[in-house]
Amino acid sequence: MDDPNTAAKKSSKRRFRPGCGWFIALLLLPLAYYGLYFILRRPLPENPQLLAHRGGPVHAPENTLAAFRNAIAIGADWLEMDVQVTKDGELVVIHDETVDRTTNGSGAVRDLTLEEIRALDAGNGEQVPTFEEVITLAKEAGVRIMPEAKSPGLYPGLEAKMVEAIVEADYVDMTLIQSFEPQALETIKALNPDIQVCPLYGIGQFDLGRAQPGQADTVCPMAEMVVLYPWMLRQAHAEGYRAFVWFGVIENPLVMRVILALGADGLMVDNPLALADILNHE
Repeated sequence: MDDPNTAAKKSSKRRFRPGCGWFIALLLLPLAYYGLYFILRRPLPENPQLLAHRGGPVHAPENTLAAFRNAIAIGADWLEMDVQVTKDGELVVIHDETVDRTTNGSGAVRDLTLEEIRALDAGNGEQVPTFEEVITLAKEAGVRIMPEAKSPGLYPGLEAKMVEAIVEADYVDMTLIQSFEPQALETIKALNPDIQVCPLYGIGQFDLGRAQPGQADTVCPMAEMVVLYPWMLRQAHAEGYRAFVWFGVIENPLVMRVILALGADGLMVDNPLALADILNHE
């Protein structure tokens, strides 16, 4: 028969599990972290914006007129796109610095003429559109545009060409130019102070900063960073900025709902139909 004291010690050892305490603490920590954020969160935006990223590649070939028409039909508030320059100085809407991934051709955008790029199939028989064509489409539909000044270091004069196209189309009030390059936004503002600009923030960038490049009124943090540090949105709103959030790899309806609940002013999505469904049922 076991000694009563020995049995009591064994029972005590069974009850005392230090690992359980750490496990519970690890569970409670994120609850406290996000709970505190929701307590201190500012009022949610009344009209979150739907930004069709590259027109919405889930539904049509990215950055094509077909994609942009589809986004307009879905009810997108903004058409988001990427702008680069051909060998002969024309503005085209394409994401990569080469045509390899999104067309049936190959080569760098800056090494191909507009005629050569237009001869390529950008998917389902679509052509790579010019920036002017997308502006015209957006203007006919009354939809705002959010072009990115893509890789400005590769294209001297890109900013001036974009500003000229927007002014010629009389679409300044409906345009928000974005870039990862602060200097590009500064250049755009110097060329035309009336054009709104938006700095983009990527992986590892949690601080939106108080002195925004190019006198921006909008900031675009990355969704993955916002999930890790939602205080970015509170910072943006406290400093008077609108926050449009773009997705890296975690875009899905659940995450869309989470980021809207965290206070984003708009989401830049590949699947505008999914976001439209969420917004229409809020």
